[in-house]
Amino acid sequence: MDRTTAFGRQRLYGLCVVLLGCLFFGVRGYHDQTLTLQAFDFKPVYSSTLCLRDGCDPYDSIQIEHEYLQHGGDRSDLRPFRPYNANYPPSALFFVLPLTLLPFGPAHVVWLAIGILLFCCAAFCVADLCVGPRALMVHGVLALFVMTSTMLIMLGQPAIMSISLVVIGAWCFLRGRLAWLGVLAFAVSLTFKPHVGALIWVFFLLASRSGRSLEGSAAGSSVEPATMFRRRALQTLVVTLVLMTPGIWLAFHHPASAHWPQELRTNLVQIAAHGNASDPGPSNDEAQSVTDLQAVFSLMHDTPSFFNRAAYAVFIPLFLAWLTLVIRPLKHPERRLFGEEGMTALAARNLLALATAAALSFLPIYHRQYDTRLLLFMFPAVALLASTRGWRGDAALVLSAVATVAMSHQFVHLGPWSGHHVAHWPPLVWLVLFRPIPLTLLLLACFFLYCMAWLAIEEQKA
Repeated sequence: MDRTTAFGRQRLYGLCVVLLGCLFFGVRGYHDQTLTLQAFDFKPVYSSTLCLRDGCDPYDSIQIEHEYLQHGGDRSDLRPFRPYNANYPPSALFFVLPLTLLPFGPAHVVWLAIGILLFCCAAFCVADLCVGPRALMVHGVLALFVMTSTMLIMLGQPAIMSISLVVIGAWCFLRGRLAWLGVLAFAVSLTFKPHVGALIWVFFLLASRSGRSLEGSAAGSSVEPATMFRRRALQTLVVTLVLMTPGIWLAFHHPASAHWPQELRTNLVQIAAHGNASDPGPSNDEAQSVTDLQAVFSLMHDTPSFFNRAAYAVFIPLFLAWLTLVIRPLKHPERRLFGEEGMTALAARNLLALATAAALSFLPIYHRQYDTRLLLFMFPAVALLASTRGWRGDAALVLSAVATVAMSHQFVHLGPWSGHHVAHWPPLVWLVLFRPIPLTLLLLACFFLYCMAWLAIEEQKA
């Protein structure tokens, strides 16, 4: 069996493993949501969209609860309509309007089906980018990552749409295929939850524009000049602004929602107040699901003026270092760094930059555990590093596995550390157990940033 045939067979096995992970994700996620959370986060989105359509206030919890009940909602669980929980802009709600033609029951099934399909498609896009002699191992960890993402389905979280679409859009840009689909998918993602994919968009806007994107990958993929990245990013921005317009116009059109900017801002501020659902401090029982560094520093001093500044003080130097490495021109962008069948320096830089961006995105501002599924972007970089057979490859595999476990909702919510009886343990152990997500994200960001710097040095060696 020649080497090409062996790689092809390994690739087929890897895709089969990812397929099994996707099947588990869809079936288990849908089953669990019927028993527990029952599309908790979709309920206020659906009900707010009804208000946007019918002319009531989409940011008033009482009014959206009334709309929910009037359109087939279950009266037994009204927790999603707690105060200040309506916090999606009208530009995002506009995309849900077609589902308001259905009662809540069928609408939420259609919503979940679309989300599952898109997330599985995104997982296969990522699997396609994972190439190299150890890609099968990476596909295995990727499948586990997908399997532990069921919280997206259980909550009916709009993040499943936003994350899936930004991954699909990035795949189109990197592969140089279906550019129109990539622009549209990326734009819809930014319209839904702009803070999820914003840093990924910044990469495509500012990445150095010499050489080619994925030329030389072991998959033998088609390529697109890296000069197209900026054009695609600007096209995405224009389409995003166009897509945002109808929902915003509709909100201003109705007197009940004409003051939506102030109401939305009030909801966002109040839900992050002391003890509420988005508070990163220890007074919030859900803070272990918060991803930003504020959740770590709040354990040292639970004052926003302190933990916000401390979080920014850590994030800004990392962001500036990442930005420098992204815009820095490569001396030999077409040089193959990992053997004759390896990837070009520019292609490798791009994958490492996207992995770093995905980890950095969560550190300065509020996100929750389910948003970390954006770390799908780390797996192509892990496969790249694993192909070097050095300590960096081993470290990348270990870190991806650790991140998969530490950022799963099973680890965060169901472990023995979910109670406060471990507070007497050493401070570092207590911190790791109660704040595993931001610490793991910080470790990933630093590791991939280091690998970007290492690659830049290697590329300079002619």
